[in-house]
Amino acid sequence: MKLYYSHYSPFSRKVRIVIEELALHANIDMNQIHPETHRNLIQLNPLADVPVLVLDDQRSLFDSLVICKYLNSLNPANQLYPNALADQIIQLQLEALADGMVASVDRIVYENEKIEIHRDQKLIEKSWKIIHASLAFLEEKYHENNQIPSLGNIATACILDYLGFNFRNGELDWKAQYPNLAAWFEIFKIRPSMKHTKYHAI
Repeated sequence: MKLYYSHYSPFSRKVRIVIEELALHANIDMNQIHPETHRNLIQLNPLADVPVLVLDDQRSLFDSLVICKYLNSLNPANQLYPNALADQIIQLQLEALADGMVASVDRIVYENEKIEIHRDQKLIEKSWKIIHASLAFLEEKYHENNQIPSLGNIATACILDYLGFNFRNGELDWKAQYPNLAAWFEIFKIRPSMKHTKYHAI
């Protein structure tokens, strides 16, 4: 199998963490690419985005949720999704929330790259509201002992680190505003899978 990913993408990072947690390195050829310039990406994924997992039979899997579900099926001894449906739904909701926050972060970053007069301030304000509402939701869910490497936890850790990576100049001090979430993240981020998959600029 081959994985095409970007060091900047939180969706790619989620898949890379899953590969580490499930000890699947030996089975997957890792290919770091730039999604904007890779010529063949659209042939692998019609959305022209990463991550993409190419299977041994040359089928392509895209969207991090699909890839993670597939990878999880390869290691029955180490399940990242719980067996009970009710518990699965909790994890899937956390994953959906974390993945959804990425769009709000990216909108703010994109707008702030424009000359100020051309920025959509209403869109920026709406995006900040979504981020804070999502963080408040997560603040109620997380505590220090919740350190199981489930997909919901992995996705949450990816978006929290993505916030820190994109807002390094004081735009968002989420750790001070959401202390329970911050305490949980300080422990989870020291997992080897988190350390080995840190974000890098494109």
